[in-house]
Amino acid sequence: MHIVKSERGFTLIEMIIVIILLGLLSSMAIPYYLNMQKEAKIASTKGKLAAIRGGIELAHAKIITSGVNTGPDGDNPDWPTLEEVQRNELILSTRPEAIRNLRMVRADHYSTIINEALPLLNLPDMTAGMIGRPAAVMGRSLSEAVNQPRVANESTGWAYYPGNERDTNGRMVDAMFYINDDRNYTDNKDGANRVPSDY
Repeated sequence: MHIVKSERGFTLIEMIIVIILLGLLSSMAIPYYLNMQKEAKIASTKGKLAAIRGGIELAHAKIITSGVNTGPDGDNPDWPTLEEVQRNELILSTRPEAIRNLRMVRADHYSTIINEALPLLNLPDMTAGMIGRPAAVMGRSLSEAVNQPRVANESTGWAYYPGNERDTNGRMVDAMFYINDDRNYTDNKDGANRVPSDY
């Protein structure tokens, strides 16, 4: 007895339908995946920012408790200077021996070269200028630091105000450290629609 096997395959119409369905599925999945990548980068940056802020607060506490000539008129400033934050190390020769060379933030890449010591800034939609200097710490005056919105150019990454001015009541103003990236034409917002300087 001879059995004839069916050799029927998929028709062209069936294959086109499958390809269309796969295209529809991928068109829905890819934007979701890209959004997850963006949120992960933002979460990572928030964590780095919190670590740096915590490191500056730790350095501030160590400086104050040293009791050695702190304050705006002393040679052992209450807050880390801009250069110290850039280098991620208390480097002033006037710092007490107990705190000199204290690193503020643990970083994978430690360097004595300015702008190479801090964790890298990694936000979605970074401009070419920001990518070129991702750990840059920019100096800001008190008026610039409190100005809202803080408008940044494409080379601006981190921004730091060391708290070396007095307010109208004569009190020292706290240090400020933030990501200065409130530009109108970028999309660096998290799931709560907040811009980086609000982190």
